[in-house]
Amino acid sequence: MIDISIKINTKDIQCALAAQMDSVVNKAAVRAINKTAMQARTESVRAVRTAGYNIKASAVRNSFKLQRATKNNLTAVLTSTGKPIALIDYGARQVGSGVSVAVKNGRKIINHAFIAKMRSGHKGVFVRIGKSHRTVVRNGKRVRTGLPVKELFGPSVPTALANEKVQNAVKRLIKEKLPKIFAHELRFASMEKKK
Repeated sequence: MIDISIKINTKDIQCALAAQMDSVVNKAAVRAINKTAMQARTESVRAVRTAGYNIKASAVRNSFKLQRATKNNLTAVLTSTGKPIALIDYGARQVGSGVSVAVKNGRKIINHAFIAKMRSGHKGVFVRIGKSHRTVVRNGKRVRTGLPVKELFGPSVPTALANEKVQNAVKRLIKEKLPKIFAHELRFASMEKKK
């Protein structure tokens, strides 16, 4: 399992406001950090798809856990965890020479692979492993048997998020959005205090 964390650190904001860190500023900072973290999650979903990964947006979104910023800890942490995704979930189709899958940037054929449904009901993309096998006739068809099979997997969501283009897109969003959201939240918190 791979863990990827996106941390939104507010040291710059804390230094700039250290002299006037009252409840209004603190409240605005907490809100701004948490809103930026949510926008970073949305940007991560978009960036993974833009980078060419054929992973469902819901799978990327659901891989995240958010540790929200609080008044005592002005840091939000987005963590994505997940196992490699079975190749069957990457639009697998049986073709003459193997299995065609769309993992990243178009379809590719995995030679000698096949789609099968196990007795348990689990469906996947498999390859036979080993060097020797025997051929038997089943239902009038000649099939290879006697070799163990191995299921094939594609990249996990954290692996896709570790892509440099994805990381740069998320960092850029945080850098652009956090100051703007903070300024907006500071105005809003100031108006709330005056009421």
